Amino acid sequence: MYTLTQELNNVNIFVILIATISILGSLIGVIIASKFQRKQKKKYNDCIDLINKRENSVFEIKSGLDELEIKNIDSSVNVNMLMNNLYNIYLQLENNIKNLNDNFDGILTGTIKDIYKNKIEICKLKNYSDIIDGVNLINYSITDFSKDKLKFRITMNAFSYKISNNNIVSGSNLERVEIVVILTFDKVDDYWLISNYEKVYEKKLNS
Repeated sequence: MYTLTQELNNVNIFVILIATISILGSLIGVIIASKFQRKQKKKYNDCIDLINKRENSVFEIKSGLDELEIKNIDSSVNVNMLMNNLYNIYLQLENNIKNLNDNFDGILTGTIKDIYKNKIEICKLKNYSDIIDGVNLINYSITDFSKDKLKFRITMNAFSYKISNNNIVSGSNLERVEIVVILTFDKVDDYWLISNYEKVYEKKLNS
């Protein structure tokens, strides 16, 4: 005879079974979620590590064209003298910007010359300066070359800061940063002049 006690026992067993399954399901869910989170965290950390490694090595992949590669294009070029000349032109540009000198003859050519002349005029009106100073050269190289156009990359450490009304408003004249600029030069009447300026990297030293 099927008694009330047996029915209650069956109900209890069923409830216990359901509860056990629920608990096991929850535990399995927690374990799966935990494993997923660990995998996601590992992927995130790996991604951050990769970004940092690439950031530090992006400019070390190739140092630039070597002397033979350049001479194969133009055998008359004295490569070392050319790069020294390009670097000095860059320093003249930064000196002009620092001193708000809008005479860019022998330094700039094309649209960039007008852009920088206008920039200097605006800086004078606003008593504002955008300065790269105390340049310590790390290395330079020609990365692209033809007889009438080239690209020149400079890696340096320097002070980089902005001044408004004789007060530093950003950057620092005490803490150096590593900077990489890529300059495009056009050959105009046998003179190499800057036609484009890109600051492609800037980072505080030891940061």
